[in-house]
Order: sequence, then structure tokens, then C-alpha cells
Amino acid sequence: MAAPNAPITLKEVLTLPSIGINQQFITFTNVTMESDKYICVRETSPQNSVVIIDMNMPMQPLRRPITADSALMNPNSRILALKAQVPGTTQDYLQMFNIEAKAKLKSHQMPDQVEFWKWITPKMLGLVTQYSVYHWSIEGDSEPVKMFDRATKLENNQIINYKCSPNEKWLVLIGITPGPPERPQLVKGNMQLFSVDQQQTQSLDAHAASFAQFKVPGNENPSTLISFATKSFNAGQITSNVHVIELGALPGKASFAKKKADLSFLPDFADDFPVAMQISNKFSLIYVITKLGLLFVYDLETASPIYRNRISTDPIFLTSEASSVGGFYAINRRGQVLLATVNEATIIPFISGPLKNLELAVNLAKRGNLPGADDLVVKRFKELFDQTKYKEAAELAAESPQGILRTPDTVSKFQSVPVQAGQTPPLLQYFGTLLTKGKLNSYESLELSRLVVNQNKKNLLKNWLEEDKLECSEELGDLVKVKYTPDYLVLLQTILRTDPQGAGEFAVKMSQMKGGCPLDINTITDLFLQRNLVREATAFLLDVLKPNLPEHAFLQTKVLEINLVTFPNVAEAILAGSTLSSDWAMECMKELLIVNPRGNLQIIVQDPEVHFKYIEASAKTGQIKEVERVTRESNFYDAEKTKNFLMEAKLPDARPLINVCDRFGFVPDLTHYLYINNMLRYIEGYVQKVNPGSAPLVVGQLLDDECPEDFIKGLIISVRSLLPVETLVEECEKRNRLRLLTQFLEHLVTEGSQDVHVHNALVLQNSDFSGNVNLQNLLILTAVKADPSRVMDYINRLENFDGTVVGELAVEAQLFEEAFAIFKKFNLNVEAVNVLLDNVKSIERAAEFALRVEEDSVWSQVAKAQLREGLVSEAIESFIRAEDATHFLEVIRVAEDANVYDDMVSYLLMVRNKVKEVKVDSELLYAYAKIGRLGEVEEFILMPNVANLQNVGDRMYDEAMYEAAKIVYAFVSNWGKLAVTLVKLQQFQGAVDAARKASSAKTWKEVCFACVDAEEFRLAQICGLNIIIQVDDLEEVSEFYQNKGFFNELISLMESGLGLERAHMGIFTELGVLYARYRYEKLIEHIKLFSTRLNIPKLIRACDEQQHWQELTYLYIQYAEFDNAATTVMNHSPEAWEHVQFKDIVGKVANVEVYYKAVHFYLLEHPDIINDLLNVLALRLDHARVVDIMRKAGHLRLIKPYMVAVQSNNVTAVNEALNEIYVEEEDYERLRESIDLHDSFDQIGLAQKIEKHELVEMRRVAAYIYKKAGKWKQSIALSKKDNLYKDCMETASQSGDHDLAEQLLVYFIEQGKNECFATCLFVCYDLIRPDVALELAWINNIIDLAFPYLLQVMREYTGKVDEIIKDKLEAQKEMKAKEQEEKEVMSQQNMYAQLLPNALPAPQMLLALPAPPMQMGGMPPMPMGGMPPFGMPPMGGY
Repeated sequence: MAAPNAPITLKEVLTLPSIGINQQFITFTNVTMESDKYICVRETSPQNSVVIIDMNMPMQPLRRPITADSALMNPNSRILALKAQVPGTTQDYLQMFNIEAKAKLKSHQMPDQVEFWKWITPKMLGLVTQYSVYHWSIEGDSEPVKMFDRATKLENNQIINYKCSPNEKWLVLIGITPGPPERPQLVKGNMQLFSVDQQQTQSLDAHAASFAQFKVPGNENPSTLISFATKSFNAGQITSNVHVIELGALPGKASFAKKKADLSFLPDFADDFPVAMQISNKFSLIYVITKLGLLFVYDLETASPIYRNRISTDPIFLTSEASSVGGFYAINRRGQVLLATVNEATIIPFISGPLKNLELAVNLAKRGNLPGADDLVVKRFKELFDQTKYKEAAELAAESPQGILRTPDTVSKFQSVPVQAGQTPPLLQYFGTLLTKGKLNSYESLELSRLVVNQNKKNLLKNWLEEDKLECSEELGDLVKVKYTPDYLVLLQTILRTDPQGAGEFAVKMSQMKGGCPLDINTITDLFLQRNLVREATAFLLDVLKPNLPEHAFLQTKVLEINLVTFPNVAEAILAGSTLSSDWAMECMKELLIVNPRGNLQIIVQDPEVHFKYIEASAKTGQIKEVERVTRESNFYDAEKTKNFLMEAKLPDARPLINVCDRFGFVPDLTHYLYINNMLRYIEGYVQKVNPGSAPLVVGQLLDDECPEDFIKGLIISVRSLLPVETLVEECEKRNRLRLLTQFLEHLVTEGSQDVHVHNALVLQNSDFSGNVNLQNLLILTAVKADPSRVMDYINRLENFDGTVVGELAVEAQLFEEAFAIFKKFNLNVEAVNVLLDNVKSIERAAEFALRVEEDSVWSQVAKAQLREGLVSEAIESFIRAEDATHFLEVIRVAEDANVYDDMVSYLLMVRNKVKEVKVDSELLYAYAKIGRLGEVEEFILMPNVANLQNVGDRMYDEAMYEAAKIVYAFVSNWGKLAVTLVKLQQFQGAVDAARKASSAKTWKEVCFACVDAEEFRLAQICGLNIIIQVDDLEEVSEFYQNKGFFNELISLMESGLGLERAHMGIFTELGVLYARYRYEKLIEHIKLFSTRLNIPKLIRACDEQQHWQELTYLYIQYAEFDNAATTVMNHSPEAWEHVQFKDIVGKVANVEVYYKAVHFYLLEHPDIINDLLNVLALRLDHARVVDIMRKAGHLRLIKPYMVAVQSNNVTAVNEALNEIYVEEEDYERLRESIDLHDSFDQIGLAQKIEKHELVEMRRVAAYIYKKAGKWKQSIALSKKDNLYKDCMETASQSGDHDLAEQLLVYFIEQGKNECFATCLFVCYDLIRPDVALELAWINNIIDLAFPYLLQVMREYTGKVDEIIKDKLEAQKEMKAKEQEEKEVMSQQNMYAQLLPNALPAPQMLLALPAPPMQMGGMPPMPMGGMPPFGMPPMGGY
């Protein structure tokens, strides 16, 4: 837990087990805390229930029997969100309930399972499914709305958080996965950042993130910031950082510079990782909480680390912002609910002290209005003022923590500055700044108003008053009253509504105004009474009626009237203590008795004057008994006045006077009166019968009146034991007449009195008891307990008592002065000084006492007390006087805190003579340095000593005592520290020499950076060459130079580094990066020269960042990232595109989508050479997709050469595209060729498209297509229309359909196309039946045209018969040969030859020819000319 002086305080608010939560349910999935108002716990045993814990009354949890997979309480209201899986599905059912109204607000069934959900605002739920993120509003009947898809990087991640920015324009999703295989225990964090306006997403490595609003100086609108923490494992190294960046910065507006800081984990927490981040809007602090309970605190504006500590030994799994206190709640696995808050009293001293970050301390104090930076703020204000930076000084004063600079002195400073011509007066700058920040205090309001009134700018004053920018005061009213006539009635009514008491004071002030009250008194009274403000009205009227003027009679009656009804006791007080006129009082009493006799009688008879008059009248009329009764019974007469009257009246009976004096404490006056009037018997009667307890007062007064002792003794004896002895002794002792009581006291002792006061009195009378030690002890101790006021007198008068014992008892009784007197009386000086120091708390008296007694032990006590009280110089002097070296550690610590090193030197020299301690010598050396005695520093080092020189040197360096540190470091040969010390002294050459001796990379860097700051670039380069040879340090050097703006010098350093023997890839790469940023013209040459020695990925990033696209493309090619190279060229073609290079790149890419992007790219930017690109990619492209792209673009003809080149692949899309182009171009030859060679296309569709084309050849192609498609009838019909009879015959011949060919013959005859008939006989020769042909020819008398056909038929048929006969004979011959062969085989196998007769050959048979279907006679000869014999077989002889 945090120490008491730590900047962060931590307390345990609650433990969940203490309110009945079982340990098994204290997990991430069961416990939710959406804000600092509620904790929600889901239990599953012994029954399903949801426990709601109100943080305002945590010990009274609300438990409800609810079954759900998850439950979330709304951050602000008592609305409960529930989630449960629908049985048998992967869907989730969501509901929202109003617990107070006991009503369901809305519900929805999600189609997918919700992996994580969270209230991202009081009105909005964020829902995270496996693939997407939704928002569900609590308002209306709306369903969840999809916001974005989860990034690939967050697939299979456990989602642990989801947040939105305050303006709801940015969203962040956080997930975690197991670490890399080499270190799986280090969990990897992934973050997806989404812009709602831009609908874009970005994936980053992060474990925790949070949004914040921050006001950047110079920008009137707050900036949206995101901070995220990451811890990653790369190349065997763990990197942990916190980042702060601005989102959505607007051009031209002041923006927030991104910040980065280390997240330093201790070795024991190597595998720990951030699980949550909270940002305090109150203090602008970042809290990073890790799983193992570490807390890191950073400043939001600068990302400066402030604090690190472990706040929990158990793993933390849940946090929530505690917005009201600027801290956060955390819940760990043990069930502790911890609250971490800023320790407002210590955080600023912590930052300015141990952290030594003065600027952060001031800024944080201003932001959070925190104490502890007063001196720093005042010092900074003085610096700004001395530098004439009045605007900055005004802003600092306006924002000063707790208004420490909002004083009259500050206003006077600005008033004292002379006004420069043409410039705004500093005083007005100051007031203007204050007005923009808020309300002015009374003094500031007065001074500003004085300026405005002098300039007659009443409207400004009015506006400021209406805006509540000024604090009203009486002085301000006096200032403006002559210039401004207020509406007092309106003002009073306004004040009455908000501050009734203030309205009363305002009304009184109005009544006291010069010239009279601006409002009627009765009107003012009525305003109070209308609001039932009776007390305020009464107070106002009583103040107004103080002069008791006759014209106020009506108001006097009114004030009494309103109180009689409402507050009778007030009315009684008014009458009892009235300063009003007696006549009015009598009139009032008369009126009261008339109005209400019974109710008002008591008020009237309580009038003291009435009672006194009654006593006076009774005394004067001799009614002594009545006087005695009234003085004894009445409580309303004036006692002093009555006493004086009775003494003057000198009544013979003193009882009335005794009544008055005894009741009202006038016993001494009564005694004196009775004694001087010789009324001694009344004295005896009063003491003995009326009030024996007043006997000591009577005795005292009688002694003062010099009454004879005998009477007094007799009076005392007559009362005896009834007398209070203590008071009696006191009265006598006061008058030094204690001996008077001797007889009385001894008489009491004789009677066996045990009263301690009796014995004490005897001791004090120098009796036989006065020499008894025990009695003196007893006397003083009794006085200590019973009457402390007598103790000092006893101490001075008694000598024989035990000083030690009595002194200690006096201390215990807190009689410190008496104890001091006792100890001093008995020379117990140490005890005496301790009383002064420990009890009286007076170091000054203790020092005076020590000076008087001059004892070492006394000085030691004084010194220790002075040390405790922070009187360091005085304490050191006292220690030296005491020669006390025993407390040197504490003295050193306190002296350092008080910065009294001169005194400490004297003290340490004394101590050094007594002890030999490392601490003493070290602190003495440090003190010499602190007070600038460098000669003594050198002398001390050379002398024998036991100082820890290294440690002292480090302290000197840390506190900027560089000259002294130089002496020490040189003596101990610590060259590294000497080098940095010389740097601080601006002795750079010496620093370089020392760094060379140190030979340390860290030293080289410190010296190098210092030389750069001092612009000693030659020396810086010497140092830099010794640094950049270390790969790990190169980037730091480069970044430092660049942050300072010394780009040319850095490039020169890197160029020099190329020639080093130990030059490595990092130098070449970093130089390339620098060229990319600052020397673009040298970049490409560098890349080409040293491409093999470059870290290409890093240089790629640099070129991408600096938008050097040509060089980026070259690097991608060298790195064989052809996809990226091609993409770069296409995205930045004006700078990066070159056709030949791009063709070479695109041919090597792996992602086929790049091909099509390239097609689109060339189509848009280089359509004239797109075919060249397509030819290069022809073997890789999907030709159909390319055609589709060009078709959609409307530029299909553009790639005609490409399509012709790839048509051999017979791709449908290509074929159809080309055919379409040929049709459009009416290129029927190419179309016919395409159709013949490539059949993969919609043939019928094409045919139908062109069958009505205006060109015959195109229609002929359509018929040809029908023919190829087997649509013979459509083809022939189309050819018939165009009289393409040859095409008709060829189509019929190819169809193989007898009927179709014969129908064509009939068509020719019907059309009178006899020649076509004859030709068709030969073209369709194989399909036409001879009998049909002869029949048609004979019927139509064209037998001569059919005669050649008949001859051919005869010849064909004869040939066929001859072939059949020939085949028959050959078959018989083969059979005979086979039989003969079989016989020979059989003869060889049989033992006996079988002689059988040869078979006779079969008789030769003649093949009969079929009779012709018609007679041949009369057929005209076939004409020789006319149609050629298409397809006709050759005719030979019979």
C-alpha cells in the first residue's frame, strides 16, 4: 500500500466476501462495474441471482433471483441490462429493466452471440460479437445498429474492453491473445481504433486504452486524445510504452503533439501486462493498472511518469473511473474493492521534490487547484513579470492554484507597469484573462469597475454583473451608485429568492442610506411577510425602530402583532427589554388586554417595571410582608434596582433585602449593609438559618469591614461542620488571616474530621505539622488534585517535600509551571528543561534556562527539541554547546532539508573530532560544496578521510554543483561522470577527452547531445562516430539531432560513418531515411549504391512516410515485394509509373487481384497501351473477368487485339465479345472465321441477333450459325429468303435429313428453279431417294435434268453389286483355304489317312438389279452446260 506521503492514496472501500459474495463468483465474467455508483455480481449457486451493490450504501446489497449470462448496471441510473443465450442456439437475448419502476424498457434477440458488452455512455450499450460491433440505444424502440466489423487482428481475441470518446466520434476495441510461441505467458494486446466520421479503422498493438478531452493552448475547442499502453515481445526484446496522441486534429488549429513514455516493469513483473487504463479528467492524469497489481501514473499533457507502486498483491481484473475524486476503483481476485485517489496535500511536493519536475508541478497545481506549489508559482510569476511577459504572467496569476496570486499585490504590480503607446495596458490584459477564466473576487471587481466607470463604459459593467463575473461588495456599490440608479425593489426581490438573510441585511442598509430609505418601510416588511420570513421582518423592523420615533408607532404595533401570532416568546422579549417609549408600552398593554385578556395577561404582568413599582408601593405603605413575599417569589423585578431601593429605604425588617441579596448574589453587599447598620443578629440568622454555605463570603466581608475577631470566631463556631472549609480557608488566606481559623480547625480535628482542607490549612500555619515531609507532600498533592491554583504558593512556601515525586505528579496533572518550579528548586535541571520543552512547549524559555545552567545534558535536550521544531540553526548551535555527536544522522537530514549548510559544517567538524564515520565525512564534503568552498573541497579530498567520494560526487552533480563534482570525479578517475560534468560546465573539449577515456556509449551520448545543444558540431561528430557504430544507440542519436532541427549536421555525421571500419547496416539505412526526409535528391543514388547494405523494410517505411514513390517502388522491387511495388505505382502514378518497369513488376506479383487493379489503372490512365499490359499478363488473367471489366467500362473495343490474341483459348466471354465487335464493325469475314474456329459462345443468340441484319453476308452468317448449331430448317429458311440456294443445298446436304433434302427439291420445282433442282440432286445425292427424284422429274417433265443423276445412281448401284460379288468370292476362297488347312492338320494328327472326295464348288449365281422406278424412255438428254456437279462422285465405265 502507499506510504502516507505518497502522491497516491489507496484505501479499501469494501470486500465482496464481507457482504456475502462467494469467492468463486469474483471473476471477470461474473463481476461488472460500469461506474463508481454500482457493482453488479452474477451468482449461479445456491440459486441463480444478481447482486447489485450501491456504492453509497455498500453494506446493503440488493439481491434478486435472476438467471442471466451477464448483467450490467447503467452508469447513472438504476437500469439493469441482462444477457442470456437462447436455448439450442448461438443467439443471445438482451433486455433492459428499470429496477425502480419494476418495468422492462426494451429487449432484442441478437442473431449472433455477444462476446462482450459494456455501457459506453449512460444512453448506449456497446455489443461485440464474433465479427462485428453494434450500438444499442436505451431510447425509443430502436434495434442495435452495426458500427463496424472487427479487424482481422482481433479475430480469436478475448475482448476485455470497449470505449467511446466523449464526443462519440471515436471508438476503441481491446482484445488479448496468448503471446508468441517463444514466450506465450506474455499476453499480446491488440487494439482496433475506429473513426465514426471517416468510417475507417486502424489496428495497433495495445493492452489498454482510454479517451480524454484536453484544451490545447491556442485552440478554443477541446482536443480529443487517446492514450494507450502496450507491452510487446519482438526479436527477444520486451518493449513497454505509453502513448498519447490526438485524434481528428483540424488543419490550421493548434494541435496536441504526440507523446510517448516508457512503461518500466521490474524484473519480477517481466510477464505482467496492462489490463486497464483510466484517465482522471479532474487532474489530467493517466492511471495504468496491470494484472499483477502495479499502478503507473503519468501526466496526460506531457506523458511524464509520476509514480509507480504495487497496489494489490492479488490480480486485478476490473477497474472503473471514480470521477468525483479524480481517481479509480479496482477489484482484485480476493474481492477487495480498492479506491485510488490523488493525495492532494503531497502530490505537488512529491513532483517538485523527489521528481524535480518543477514545470509539471506548477501545471498540475494549476489544473487541479492543488496546494504545494505556492513558492514555485510565485517565483515563476516574478520571472515572467521581470521579463515583461505580462500576458503569460496574467494567465499564470489567473490559473494560480487556490488563487494564491489573486491578491491586491498582483493588481498593484500590473497597475505599476507603464503603458506603451499602441499596446493594451498590462492591467487590462490581466483583467481580461481573469474574465475569460471565471469570476473576479471583490478586490479585482472593485479595481476593474473603477477603470470602467472612469471610462464611462456602463454597458460593460452591466454585462459583467448579468454574467456573474463580478463579486458585489459595499465598496463596489459606493463606486457605482453615482453613476447607476438601481431598481431597489427588483434587487430586494431577487435577493429574497436566493438569500433571505442577505436580503435582511440589504434592507437594513437601505434604511440607513443617506437621504432616507429608497423603499417604503411597510413595503419592505410586506415583502418579507409574503414569503413568511417573520424573523427577518422582525429583525429589520427592530433595527428601523431603534430611534423610537413617534411616526413609527404603526410599525411598532405591527412588529408586536406579527410576533404575538407566530412567535409569542419573541413578543415577550420585545416587551420585556423594550427600548420603546413608556407611553407606547402602556398603550400597547391596554390594547393587548382589550384584544385578548386571557392570552396577553401573562405578557403584561411580566413587566419588571410593574413588579418594582409594586415592591416600591408596598414598602412605602408599610406592607413589609408583601415586600418579603414578592422579593422571595417574583422572578421579574430588577434585582439591582430593588436592592438599592431597599438599602435606601432602611426597612426595620431586613428579610426582604436578605431575599434579594441571597437570590441574586449580593451577599457581600448584604453583609456590609447589615454590619454598618449594626444588624448583627440578621447576620447570624442569615448564616445559621438561611444559607450556611454563604458563611465564607460573610466572613470575608466582615474581615474587610474589620469586624472583631471574637464575633467572627463565634459566628464560625456556631455553624461548624455546615461551613465549606475549603472556601472559608481560601477567603481567610486571601486576607492573610488564616490564624483566625486555628481554633476552628483544631476543633474539627478533635471531632475526627477527615477533610483534607482542614489538614492542609494546619500545615500552612507553621504549626507542628509544617516540618512533616509526608504532610507537605500530601498537602501539595491534594492541592494538585483539588485546587491547582494553590500549588505554586505551596511550592514557594514549603521546603520539606520530595521534589522528584511531586514534580512528576505535577506534570501528570498538567501543572507544568509548578512542575518546572519544583524541578528548578531542587536543581533537577534536565527534568526542568524537559517540562519546558515537552509540556510548556517553550523552546525560548528552555534555551534561556540552558544558558543559565550551562549543562551539556540540558543543552542536548534543548537541541533535540529545537531540531524537532525545525529550528535547525539553533539546534546545531545547541548540539555544539553540548558537544553532543550522538544525533548526527538526524541533524544532517534536517540541516539538509533546511539548507543550513554553513551551520552544518561547524557541527560536522565537531562531530568529526569524536567519531570516524563515512556519513560524517561525506556530508562534510558535500556541505563544503554546497556553500561554495571549493578550496576546502580540494583540501579535504587530499587529506585522509573516509568519505564515499563517488556517492558525494553524484549528489553534487545531481544538484548542479558541477565545479565541485568535477574535482571529485577527477580524483576518483570516474571519466564518464567527469565528462558529463564538464558538459554542464560548457567545457566541451575536456568533456570529449574524458569521454574518450571512459569509452562508454552512455557517456559518448551525453557528451554528444550536449555538444549538439551547444552547436559544437565538430566535437559532436567526434562523439557521434563513437556512438553510431552501436546499432542500439544509432536511432537515439538520430532522433536527438532531428528533434533539435540539425538535419545537415546529422547527415554529415552519418556520411562520415559510412567509412568507418565497423560501419553496419543501421548507418546505411539511417542515412537513407535522412535522405528521404531532408535530402531527397540524394536518395535514389544512395539506394542504388548500397541496396545490399540497407534495412529495406525500414527505408520503405521512411519513403512511404515522406511520399517518395519512385524510390519506394524501387525498394519494393529490391525486396521482392512486387505486390506492394505494383500498388505503389498505381496509387502514385505521376511520380512512380514507367511502362516497361511496371510490366516487369506486374508480371511477378503474387496476388491476382493486383492484375485486375492494373487493368483498371491502365484503363483510366494509359488506355492506349493497355493491350501491351494485357499481353504480358495473358497467361495469368481470367480473360472473362477482363472482358467483364472492359464491358462495364464501355471500352470493349479497346482490348480487341488482346482478345484476338487469347481467342485461341476458346473462352466464351472473349468469343462473344469479339463476335459482338465484328457484328458492330460488319466484318462478316472475321465473324465467319471466329465462328468456325471458336465455338464456345451463344450461337443461337448470335444468330437471332444478326438474322435480320441489313447486310446479306451477315444474314448469311446467321444461317451458317444455324447450320452449325443443327438448326437446319432455320438455316435453310433464312437462306431461302436471301435466294442463297447454294447455301440451302449445302445445309440440306449436311443435315443428313432425307425429308429436308426432298422438300428442298419440291421448293425448287415450285419456284421454277429447275437448274437448282438438278444441282440439288447431286449436292444432296446421298440423301435423295432415286424413286423420289425420278417421280418429281417425271411429274414435272424435267426427266432430262434428272438423267445424269439416274446414270450416276445406276453406276453406283452396279459398282456396289460388283463389290458384293467380289467380296463373296473372296470369302469363299478364304473358307476353302481354311478348310484345306484344317484337313491337313487333321491328317497329320490321325494315324489313318482319310480319303474323302473333294467338295464341288457351288454354282455361280447372278445378282439381280432392282427395276428402275420409272421408264427411262423419252427422257431428254442432260444438258452439258449449266450447274457444276457439286459433290458428284466421278463417273467411270461399266
